[in-house]
Amino acid sequence: MDVVPPRWKEVEAVVRKAKASSAPGPNGVPYRVYKNAPGVLRFLWKLFKVVWHKQSIPTAWCRAGGVLIPKEKESVRIDQFRTISLLNVEGKIFFSIVAKRLVQYLEKNGLIDTTVQKAGIPGFAGCIEHTSVIWHQIQTAKQEGRELHVVFLDLANAFGSVPHSLIWSACEYFRVPVEIVNIMKEYFKDIRLCIGTGEFVSDWQKLEVGIMAGCTISPLAFTMAMEMVIRASKWVVGGERRREGLRLPPIRAFMDDMTLLTTTVPCTKRLLERINTNLRWARMRIKPSKSRSISVTKGKVVEQKFTVEGEEIPSIRVRPVKSLGRWYNADLSDREQVEQLRKDVVEGLEKIDRSGLPGKLKLWCMQFGLFPRVMWPMSVYEVPLSKVEKLERVVNSYVKKWLGVPRCLSSVALYGKGILQLPINSLVEEFKCAKVRTELLLTGSKDRIVSGLAPNPSKGKKWKPKVAVQEAEAALRHGEIMGNVQIGRGGLGRTSGKPMWRKADQKEKRRLVVEQIRRQEEASRQVKAVSLAKQGQWLNWEGVERKQVTWRDLWSMESNRLKFLLGATYDVLPSPDNLRIWTDGDPSCTLCSGVATLRHILSGCKVSLAQGRYTWRHNQVLKCLAAGIEMRRQQVNAEGSHKKGIQFVREGEKSKRAVKSRSTTQEAKDWQMLVDVGGKLVVPQEIVTTNLRPDIVYWSTSQQVVYFIELTVPWESSLEEAYERKKLKYEELRLEAEQKGWKARVFPVEVGCRGFVGRSVISLLGELGVGGKNLRKTVREMSEEAARTSNWIWMRRAVSAWGKQ
Repeated sequence: MDVVPPRWKEVEAVVRKAKASSAPGPNGVPYRVYKNAPGVLRFLWKLFKVVWHKQSIPTAWCRAGGVLIPKEKESVRIDQFRTISLLNVEGKIFFSIVAKRLVQYLEKNGLIDTTVQKAGIPGFAGCIEHTSVIWHQIQTAKQEGRELHVVFLDLANAFGSVPHSLIWSACEYFRVPVEIVNIMKEYFKDIRLCIGTGEFVSDWQKLEVGIMAGCTISPLAFTMAMEMVIRASKWVVGGERRREGLRLPPIRAFMDDMTLLTTTVPCTKRLLERINTNLRWARMRIKPSKSRSISVTKGKVVEQKFTVEGEEIPSIRVRPVKSLGRWYNADLSDREQVEQLRKDVVEGLEKIDRSGLPGKLKLWCMQFGLFPRVMWPMSVYEVPLSKVEKLERVVNSYVKKWLGVPRCLSSVALYGKGILQLPINSLVEEFKCAKVRTELLLTGSKDRIVSGLAPNPSKGKKWKPKVAVQEAEAALRHGEIMGNVQIGRGGLGRTSGKPMWRKADQKEKRRLVVEQIRRQEEASRQVKAVSLAKQGQWLNWEGVERKQVTWRDLWSMESNRLKFLLGATYDVLPSPDNLRIWTDGDPSCTLCSGVATLRHILSGCKVSLAQGRYTWRHNQVLKCLAAGIEMRRQQVNAEGSHKKGIQFVREGEKSKRAVKSRSTTQEAKDWQMLVDVGGKLVVPQEIVTTNLRPDIVYWSTSQQVVYFIELTVPWESSLEEAYERKKLKYEELRLEAEQKGWKARVFPVEVGCRGFVGRSVISLLGELGVGGKNLRKTVREMSEEAARTSNWIWMRRAVSAWGKQ
């Protein structure tokens, strides 16, 4: 075992992994201090080496503030609370390194039987693996008519009653180096904690027995102590032998949750007696009243009595039991839990709906409050896909209500990652991903028994996680063979590369498979969108950047703006033409008597064009574009023509590669710009004499370079047409400028009237050197301005007057 003082890399790794939001200890110093101040962390590392050499633990590391967490709804007595200890982060960092080294020692030497006990050992999904294997054994015995006896043991205050002497005996038994043992003994002999509530704070209490929840070394110390008890107990019986040639262990434990699984009544009684004796020796005891037993004989649940010191353990027929997050009831099925899941989702949605919050805050509560609570039941119970699909239809009705969109809006618009992506997830998609993760965790487990059985609880013929994983892995292997293929018209190199499947580790493979499942769900949504005549029109848009609405965007967006954005994108706004379809109304335009479709109102009404409504919108978007270019122009002109100094490279270091800019405008420092807003723009005669009026003229006299920029705000499906039309219109102007010795370029750019920016805008800004934060800001402002002004045109669609009255 590694017994040298903590290394700098170990300290860095622990701090990097720690959560910055973790509550600090009594000294009030959080992890964030050491994350943001490397110099302070390096000084702490030097103190760690002093502590290691002197084998003496600072007093501040042995002090903890206790917080009481209620175990039940109406907790009154002290035994109805669980204490969480808040220690100073300096000690937690130090003992995290000790715990990591100790785990590596135990795992490398095979001192912890991970088929029985997985708590505190990294690399195992202990709760998932234990619950899945136990449920698989019960269901197999029920289906094949075998005999199986399961006893769920509840230990009375196991964490608070384990004696420290048992921990030192475990260290001696496992031959833990004396340096580590001395550090742990110095730590445990002076641990004191105080309990704080809203009214008072207790005095410092010495922890003479038990361990603390919240300490980084205590869970591993408890696991070692429990391993002593398990080793002294499991030898009295043998576990179930499977047809696959696997021998299942008779005991499964995760911290203090112990489960006995045997095939005969005498074996169960003998094992129960032995483990009770050993727990008594370890100063711990079983609570028979809270323990439960299940006996399956010939495929049926039978009544079989088991006792602990004369006190009977109730059968599961008396009361269901919850072990490691999973409920077990008398019929040994998940029908009740699936129904409870449905009730929890419906009740949660109703509570959120009655909360009185704005719609977008209700969405946030659903996404980050309700959905995470139901992911665990969906992972561990046998939930059919059809049940989840029914639940999603209920969720959809509330989401549409909170967004203020018509009920006819498809779920493709709510959860799709196509042209407009909202920050909410599909319940069906999350269910599939959760089941696939469980399948991958079980099949990829380092426990040979778990990976051999792969007991993923699933039900239904419509969709199976095992088949989905096989198809996803096959698709990933096929994609690796094909390599990176070009998608869209962005040009070579514009698409991101794919990670290599064969080079990925286990964790990376899980992530790739889950991403593939999400891509398959998105593909199925796009197939559905193809069948939608109106709401699927965005599939025909070319040259348009996708729009992603984040939670930050939702907070700053007015409700009517969000409603307009969704309704306009999928053409479900109450336009006269849509109202004719829905209610058999008059489809005529109030202004020009034409058929008032959404396209007509936003970009095709002749009266609106003559009144200047579309010109006003065009000028507002043009101002945003001009502001972004002007910021870049001032920056380039202010840089000057000074030469950069020589960048020397120290011995042993590598030179940093200079990032080449796509912009060709950095050579000149005399850029000028004219914008056609509020007046008639005249192209400078030094460039060319013409009657044409491009929206922006951007030129440099010293380099003889000029850009003619023309903005259009058309209907999104007409972006390509508008580009070709404007390019052809100014082609003669470009040729005349070149004849006078100028390097001229024509840049038609488009922003859709519903706020979707064309890729030509990105190309133009990149050509002019606008990048990074300024690029994103300019594009966002142009998009928002186009949507805002179109929303105003929509609201004034039935008002004949326009402008100043």
